[in-house]
Amino acid sequence: MSHIYTGLDVGNGEIKVVVVNAWKNKYHVLATTAKKTLGLKKNTIYDEKKLKTSILQAIKATEEKIGMKIKEVILTVPANRANMTIENGLVNIKNEVVTGNTVISVIKDTVLNAYDDTRELVSCLPISFTVDDTASVIDPLNKQGKKLYLKAVVATSPKEEIYPFINIVRSIGINIVDIIYNTQADYYTVSSKELDRKMGAIINIGSDITSVGVFNKGIMIKNSYIPVGSSSVDKDISFIYKLSLKKSKDLKEKFALTSSRYADSNDVISVENTENKKITINQVQISEVIESRIKEILKLTKNEINRLTKREISYIIVVGGISELAGFNYIVEEVLGRNANCFNMQILGARHNKFTSAFGSCKYFDKKCSLQEQSINMFNNDDIDNFISPKKKNLINENMINKFFGHFFDN
Repeated sequence: MSHIYTGLDVGNGEIKVVVVNAWKNKYHVLATTAKKTLGLKKNTIYDEKKLKTSILQAIKATEEKIGMKIKEVILTVPANRANMTIENGLVNIKNEVVTGNTVISVIKDTVLNAYDDTRELVSCLPISFTVDDTASVIDPLNKQGKKLYLKAVVATSPKEEIYPFINIVRSIGINIVDIIYNTQADYYTVSSKELDRKMGAIINIGSDITSVGVFNKGIMIKNSYIPVGSSSVDKDISFIYKLSLKKSKDLKEKFALTSSRYADSNDVISVENTENKKITINQVQISEVIESRIKEILKLTKNEINRLTKREISYIIVVGGISELAGFNYIVEEVLGRNANCFNMQILGARHNKFTSAFGSCKYFDKKCSLQEQSINMFNNDDIDNFISPKKKNLINENMINKFFGHFFDN
């Protein structure tokens, strides 16, 4: 049976919404939306009304694309002061066969007394299950035994840090079925069987926050963040050439390269600056400005990874919207080494690295539901039936299909 989920990523630069159809461990994107974020800076809400409006605009735009009302989401939250501890749980197995309810029970036992009243549970990610004497069981469902033991990483955050985000989303009439850290969600997007066996790091370069997560066998064990991101590049260009931030961002994305080595000294563009003067910008020179700032950010993340763990890192994967810039991977390899690379989001309907967190949250939730034998759909069954198999060839359904395929080909 297929399930449809909605992931909501409240980023400092943009609000991202992704609707995913999950079926037999395959994930198909039905719609994506990205809207400029207002009222949020460095993961701190300074204007609740503006942020609420931004989220509502992103939700409404997505609803128009799919022709269905969004009532539930999986929300990504910041991991600024996240705390991760290894905890253990133990329960008796009812009828001596492990079911989804058994898994839910052992998770509850694992998180019991694992944190105080000032913190909120974000995730409990299993390291291994043990059924009686059979250790290191990844999937315990249908295993026979008397006792189920769980070793897991329990992640919590201060309530004051994540409740404001939860309250704003709920205030627009949307129920939050689950939460996950954005860097954890990133891993679910980039994950593979090979990475699930290794130790590595995920770097998400956001608008004004760069998140760093260290993962061991697919589970985030350490995290940190740096209060600098892609908006610093826009500010550098704006300051040097006396341009508006909007024009600076356009030049960064449409004209410049990340690596000046591959830029063309003969490629120039004329623009009008904030002093109403016509100036000529050389591609090599503006690329040098971008390259300098990106190298600085990546060096800071390298230092953070070394601070977070002394163990050997097998991979470093960089995500975030700015990693889409031409030549970005060359700088990543130069600063972080050959075991580092940019992720290339090639999922049909969401071909941009800014959607990794929102998409990954859906994948995380689907796997969690499978382990707990839960069947959850975030949309009304009648709406889903009309969306997948319209029975009436009326104008409403035709418009809905046109919107979907318009989005499909745009991405």
